[in-house]
Amino acid sequence: MRLSVAANYDTELVPELARYLVKEIYGKYPADIVGGGRPSYMGSPLSRKSLKNYVEVLKQHGIEFNYLFNSSCLGNREWSGRWQKKTNHILDELSEMGIPWLTVSTPFLLELIKNRYPHFKVKVGIYAQVDTAERARFWADLGADSITLESFSINRAFERLHEIRRAVTCDLQLIANHCCLPNCAMQPYHQNQFAHASDGSGGLFLDYCFLNCSLLRLQNPRFFIQAGWIRPEDLTLYENMGFTSFKLMERNIPSENLLQRVKAYSERFFKGNLAELFLSHGFPKPPPGPRIWNWRFFFRPLDLNPRRLVPFLRLARRQGMLFPRDSFPIHIDAVKIPSDFLDHMREQGCGEKGCQECGYCEDVAEAAVGIESPFLQESIAELKKVKDSMVSGSLWNA
Repeated sequence: MRLSVAANYDTELVPELARYLVKEIYGKYPADIVGGGRPSYMGSPLSRKSLKNYVEVLKQHGIEFNYLFNSSCLGNREWSGRWQKKTNHILDELSEMGIPWLTVSTPFLLELIKNRYPHFKVKVGIYAQVDTAERARFWADLGADSITLESFSINRAFERLHEIRRAVTCDLQLIANHCCLPNCAMQPYHQNQFAHASDGSGGLFLDYCFLNCSLLRLQNPRFFIQAGWIRPEDLTLYENMGFTSFKLMERNIPSENLLQRVKAYSERFFKGNLAELFLSHGFPKPPPGPRIWNWRFFFRPLDLNPRRLVPFLRLARRQGMLFPRDSFPIHIDAVKIPSDFLDHMREQGCGEKGCQECGYCEDVAEAAVGIESPFLQESIAELKKVKDSMVSGSLWNA
């Protein structure tokens, strides 16, 4: 088994990661001409020199770096000479650093890299939405060395996973610890928002999709169970199907929490609060990097009075987004997840059917999911208020 783990650029963490099954670290600059899969404010301040140093430290411990060019949308800028020149320049830099892997989500970018920089190995990212054997074959035929499957929707679609594994010979990767809504209808919009919030264009990004799904999960805790995560204890089932590469999220989280995730999945064992393995916020310590750096992305000269962002700031503090929290207000008790949890999923064909008539995940959530009452009620009220200010237009109206 191989783990691909998010980078928070803490060089002191690297020797600890190397003790486990970590073979790859993935990350990128907060912004570049291509863009990526997270907005710039969720990145870490990173210079060319510090990235080069980080890559060297990884090499010393036998870990490869994967640079993310995983934007789902290039804004049609890819047909301009300026974009071409800047893209060649950054690829030259990454090549000089000895970075062996790149991740892309657009076929043009894969072909560009294979044509101009054939020494790079290229992984297809989740935003390419590879969820069928036909799509996997398309990318494999195009030259992909590895494909990250659209894990949000098919981690529990076992027949389809078998079909995809039989269809191609290249490496296939699954994301093990995401907590997104199953078959999320907002995904195309969300990933395109991320693309343009990390391409250096400088516009304000307010994460409507995240606000919306956070509200839905608090109102319907079954979504915490219906999300297609994989428990550390269940990795063997996927390995027996031929999947040996697993990706762990999330970038920009404290080192001890990142190490906690690596340890749990390397040892295939965890009996605590699964929210600590799945969620991207709510940690006792703040994210790495200076906080003012993250927040500067929200206070740019625009037709929006910065004071109107105060409710967003208050909400972020309560949720533990870019702020520390004393404890996780959401608890998913690993001990109360049935030991045969995935057996039921396989029998019911959960990855291929809707959830309206089943009710199994709702029953599991009733037993395993707990949310602190004050946090629950106050968060729902704040989320509704902030979302309403966006959709009604009051956020911009005088």
